[in-house]
Amino acid sequence: MAMGTQSPSVSARRLSIRSSISSSVSDESHITLLPNKEILESDPLSPTLPSLLPHHGRKPVTIAAKLIKVVPWLVVGSLLLWMSSEWYSRAEFRTDVKYLQPQGDDFELVQDEKLPEEPTPVMVTDQKGKPRWTMSIPSSASFPLRPQEYANLCSKAENLEEKISPHKGKHVGHAGYYKVDKTFMDVAEAEDLGFLPSNYFATSSSGSSSFDGASTADKDGYCRKSLTYVMETRDAGFGNTMMQLWMAYGLAKKEGRAFFVDDRHWAYGKYTTFFKPPPKPSCLPPPEHHKLPCPHHTSHLLVSSAMQSTIFGHKFNEQFQDAHGVGVKRQKYIFAMLRDGYDNLFKLVDEDAGYVERRVKKLDTDIRDKGGMEFGIHVRHGDRHPWEFQYQKSYIPLDNYVDKARELVDKAYNGTDNHEAQMASKMILASDDPEVFAAHELSFALRAQERIVMAHKSHVDAAEGGTKMVDDTVGWEGGFFKDVFWGLGDPSPSNTAKAQRARQEQLENEGRIEPSDLALQLRSFVGKAYLLDLAVAGQSDRIICGVSSIGCRLLAIMMGWEDAIEKEHWVNIDGDFDWAGIRW
Repeated sequence: MAMGTQSPSVSARRLSIRSSISSSVSDESHITLLPNKEILESDPLSPTLPSLLPHHGRKPVTIAAKLIKVVPWLVVGSLLLWMSSEWYSRAEFRTDVKYLQPQGDDFELVQDEKLPEEPTPVMVTDQKGKPRWTMSIPSSASFPLRPQEYANLCSKAENLEEKISPHKGKHVGHAGYYKVDKTFMDVAEAEDLGFLPSNYFATSSSGSSSFDGASTADKDGYCRKSLTYVMETRDAGFGNTMMQLWMAYGLAKKEGRAFFVDDRHWAYGKYTTFFKPPPKPSCLPPPEHHKLPCPHHTSHLLVSSAMQSTIFGHKFNEQFQDAHGVGVKRQKYIFAMLRDGYDNLFKLVDEDAGYVERRVKKLDTDIRDKGGMEFGIHVRHGDRHPWEFQYQKSYIPLDNYVDKARELVDKAYNGTDNHEAQMASKMILASDDPEVFAAHELSFALRAQERIVMAHKSHVDAAEGGTKMVDDTVGWEGGFFKDVFWGLGDPSPSNTAKAQRARQEQLENEGRIEPSDLALQLRSFVGKAYLLDLAVAGQSDRIICGVSSIGCRLLAIMMGWEDAIEKEHWVNIDGDFDWAGIRW
């Protein structure tokens, strides 16, 4: 644990002293005092006054010269005063804290003379003698903490809150999403009151991307309120991270928080590998140890995949669903928050954005300019199975997609004799399974994008042009599987499903396994292929997909509420389920 740093009040006094001295030196050091010759040669105005001429040949001492002698002593004195105050604030912060220790299946409160070395919620007693709790995260910790560590912090915090709550044992009714826990003390307040050491020089977020927000800055330039989304996750898929990213942005904007993204330890690498970084906010990100996963009303909220069910779970839906809506219409406000995230964050890097623009223009020339319509088809296989009962252990038949597309064509051109337009209409196919493109049911469909092709091992040479993602150890037979993803770039002969699961268990139990440069490069191809598919298919006039796939639900957001939901241009063929955002 860092010893701590100066309190804001000490800092303010130090800055005040320095400012005063600095201005004095600045004002006086440019003044030259020269005696007037006529005055020197005239008689004294009074016999009792001292002569203006220097005695014994000594030069008069100027004010500037006096200041030159005095200023260093003042600076040294101020520095000593600050150092002693700093030492006092570090050495004398209150240590009368209690924290939870495991005791069988429960936790018990223990008291210690010093704060624990690991991150944990602690109980303190405020000036009024009431028990309060705050979060102690040493500035020496490795940031960001692992997602499960944040989840454990909140679990302990909930337990501690129950033990010190004034309503302990009483029924207090249903707590809403924006419940305020009056026993909680934010980290900044705890530092000011001496319950936690002041880590004034603790660094802000490093290695993270930052984005615009509505929060204003405090006197030190830090954001007053912020939300940081940590992209690290145990989920190999790209879609779930993007869904949470958009939702976190929408939530931050709604709550007036500056928004930041921490891409350290993200399985796909850097955020800027895929997206352009939006403008930075006008305030600085908070110190790392000020970012807390709970409670929700903390000044600097941290959101990670491990907290998904808490941040975007049942209470979130209760808070933001439209109580007057019916069915999917209840999701309108949540959809709008996600759309806000899409509008502001889905800005592909120039190279990929340029390809999408050219590809969409080419499809429009071949289809829309001839009066036809574009029907986006999204087929997800791999380790994602449908929700519809009869297909839960397999996949939706490809004929179902084709039949639905023909039904929509007939509906769109019903009552017209424009056969040329109907013939010009095409299916734009996006899928994680390379064998879908070769299936006879969809042999006439056009690929959404041809820039990066996820190929079957035996069909790598069939991908003409573009970038070929090749890994000698794996293929994409059957679609996207998490075990295959985690094994990308691993040349060892033990790169089997069993070995991959063992690595995942090690990851969960012991910490992080940093991927190799080759693994990150291959993973970036996977991510870019996914994004390009969505970007092109999302421009379609109609979209047909299975709602069990996150990519399908993202396509609805990209199409927009009016077209996707109101006009029903987004069509789910996976049972009778409605569109939904984050599933927890």
